[in-house]
Amino acid sequence: MQRFERNISILGRSKRTFDNYSRHVAALALHFGKAPTELDPEDIKDYLFELQKRSKTPSQSYFKHTVYGLRFLLKTEGLPYSYLHLPAIPKVKKLPTILSREEIWRMLRSAELLKHKLLIGLIYGCGLRCMDVRNIKLHTQNAAQ
Repeated sequence: MQRFERNISILGRSKRTFDNYSRHVAALALHFGKAPTELDPEDIKDYLFELQKRSKTPSQSYFKHTVYGLRFLLKTEGLPYSYLHLPAIPKVKKLPTILSREEIWRMLRSAELLKHKLLIGLIYGCGLRCMDVRNIKLHTQNAAQ
């Protein structure tokens, strides 16, 4: 696990990524009572099929994190992806929801404080995500603009 954590850190992944991957790989190891690299590819397929059936959400995030964690484990151990015959996970491309002018005005009017109105306008007007707005620092803004 130390090598697993070290490699995740070296690649610039977050602590949460390590926690997620290791939790899912550990669940698989506990299910079978041995390390995933010691398992038969058919056992892995059966486990992943069981996860897919159990999932109630359309994104199947638990399934995805298990596959990604296993891939990273294989990479850490120097084994090819074909070693466990892991499935490819296609990226779902979806269009963003576009609000009507009335919906935008309703949101702006519902905000009581000026700072909230400013944040709503900034987020929607610039197409920012909430995390992007959270990372804005006051000293990076030019007050004259």
